[in-house]
Amino acid sequence: MTEAMLRILCQVRSRTGTPCPRHAEVEIMGVAFCRECAREQEAYFVIGELTQKETKGLRGKALADALKRIRRKPAGGKEGIAA
Repeated sequence: MTEAMLRILCQVRSRTGTPCPRHAEVEIMGVAFCRECAREQEAYFVIGELTQKETKGLRGKALADALKRIRRKPAGGKEGIAA
């Protein structure tokens, strides 16, 4: 992460009326993400990989773990873990 990245905003929904208001902390595949959005994006990547591959045994557990990561995103933009 470069110092210049710290000055730009997260690019999630950047071309919509409701962009993410947080500052970027991570770059994934050339796109700037804040910590929360990066965590969610990582979970989506895992789900995508699981649906693309044929895996045996741990598929259900790995998918459940990925879904848990998505559910950690607070509802309504409040900090904390959703119950």
